[in-house]
Amino acid sequence: MRRRYSGARDSPAELLWKFRGVVAVVSVPIFLFLAVLLLMPRAADDSLDFSSNAMDRDARLSQAASSPTANNAAADDDARKYAIVFDAGSTGSRVHVYRFDETEDGSLALVDDTFEQLKPGLSSFAKFPSEGADSIDPLLEIAMKTVPEARRATTTVEVRATAGLRLLPGKEADGLLDAVRAKLKGYPFSFNDDSVSIMDGAEEGAFQWLTMNYLLGNLDGDLSDTVATVDLGGGSVQLAYAAEEKHVKAAPEGYFKAMTSGSKKYHVYVYSHLGFGIMAARAAVLGSANGAPSPCVPTGHSGTYEYGGKTHNVTGGSTPANATECKRVVNGVLAPDTKCGKVVRQTDCSFNGAWDGSRGPGTGKFYLSSYLFDRVTQAGLVDPGEPSGTTTPGEILKVAEKACEMTVDQIAVEYRDVDAKDAPYYCHDLSYAHSLLTVGYKIHDEDVVTLVKQVEYNGQLTEAAWPLGAAINALSN
Repeated sequence: MRRRYSGARDSPAELLWKFRGVVAVVSVPIFLFLAVLLLMPRAADDSLDFSSNAMDRDARLSQAASSPTANNAAADDDARKYAIVFDAGSTGSRVHVYRFDETEDGSLALVDDTFEQLKPGLSSFAKFPSEGADSIDPLLEIAMKTVPEARRATTTVEVRATAGLRLLPGKEADGLLDAVRAKLKGYPFSFNDDSVSIMDGAEEGAFQWLTMNYLLGNLDGDLSDTVATVDLGGGSVQLAYAAEEKHVKAAPEGYFKAMTSGSKKYHVYVYSHLGFGIMAARAAVLGSANGAPSPCVPTGHSGTYEYGGKTHNVTGGSTPANATECKRVVNGVLAPDTKCGKVVRQTDCSFNGAWDGSRGPGTGKFYLSSYLFDRVTQAGLVDPGEPSGTTTPGEILKVAEKACEMTVDQIAVEYRDVDAKDAPYYCHDLSYAHSLLTVGYKIHDEDVVTLVKQVEYNGQLTEAAWPLGAAINALSN
């Protein structure tokens, strides 16, 4: 029997049922499209390892650029000076965009430091220099956003490579530097070929000196207001201090760097002892034992120490280590009696044949950093929670004598901030620190020295790192 058409419209449910075949056919591609959207992976971050504050700053900068007051803010910044410094290290590239006010006497007052970093470092692109240059594009974009357009042409930019590029073969390092130079030529900043280089230890030490004294506010007075700096790294150690002009002509070539801050110029003695950083010194001191028991190694310890591609057997004696005996070995490595050129007085030599005959008002106070800060704070002589503190070489010797009498396990219990990998060498490290200061740099046991990690500047704790000194020197010139 045929169903009558009543004239009434079908309900939505009846229509869906009537056309269920069509619905099924149409829904298949729709479901497939939605599935692709949901399962599609998100964009990779290209291993740029940005910290979150960079993204926040980008958002603020974009918002500021579109705000009605943006042009007024840029106009206010026109009176300020900017400097861009790239620290191209072995593990990553870092950019500092410094902003300064210029005072009436021509000196520079730091306003802020826009900082960001990414990984890997330039040296990771040794075989692909153009990719290495491209890797700093995100950092250059931060510089472009930070520096007002009206100030870009007068804003200096420099790229200083450190440890990583120093270790590359010459052609590979040169290829990377040339690629970075070509990259920077496409940007509107003040730049020349010398703005990109591999920085030697002496330059790093001089910039470190300038940074430290700038942050301490010491550059407004005379030489006696400045401090000498000792920066102990893993492979090298640098001493820097301001000297009187009369010493520059009398010094052997290569010991002075001209540093400028505002209208003031300084003759900075600086020498980098390559191979005398704390890790390198361990290899030299422990290696001199040729596998025999060393007075610098805790009793009962036996192991190996690797540095510079070489492995050294490390053994403690049947009796406790001894700081005095350890220092005797250390002093032999420092070689303070080595002649330092054609000089009349051996007292003008520091150690390992280096000249140091320009001591004067700029060496009244010593500020020590890096591994010296670490080892001394671990010993409890300086509060590790504070940015700086004071002690004397004599106090360092006392804790060295105490640590050398301990076993590795006892060191781990007594000095909890010492890493397990460093505990077998803690006797050596403290003994070396004392000899470096007193035998190498001729600081007396009773002299007060300052251990520093950060400096308070304008109410904020600031890292006393060399890029700030590089920026000040570039702008002042």
